[in-house]
Amino acid sequence: MMRRLEKSHDKVIGYSLSGEVTDDEYTQLASELRDEIAKHDAIRVLFRLSDLKLSSFFTALDERLSFLRENRDDVERVAVVTDDTATHLLSKAAQAGPVELQTFSSDDESKAWAWLE
Repeated sequence: MMRRLEKSHDKVIGYSLSGEVTDDEYTQLASELRDEIAKHDAIRVLFRLSDLKLSSFFTALDERLSFLRENRDDVERVAVVTDDTATHLLSKAAQAGPVELQTFSSDDESKAWAWLE
């Protein structure tokens, strides 16, 4: 399941991804992010990952990295909020990618939002 977080504002956008996330939801996410880029020129994104099924996580990682590669000049920062160790480690590995990315525990979500500001 995917949902946009209410705390999203201006060029700072957050999404919660949990359980099984469908291809249609990933398509919707990419479309919404492209719309935000069109509005704000550049965006900063928070992904809250909780209880994400492994298959959904790998799809999310692939989709996110593909989107970031295609839009690297338009995405300034990405914060990944997760308590899952494997997800945290894989997100850390993705930090070598084209966009500034940091991971945070769920207890530090407020710090993640602050880092995006």
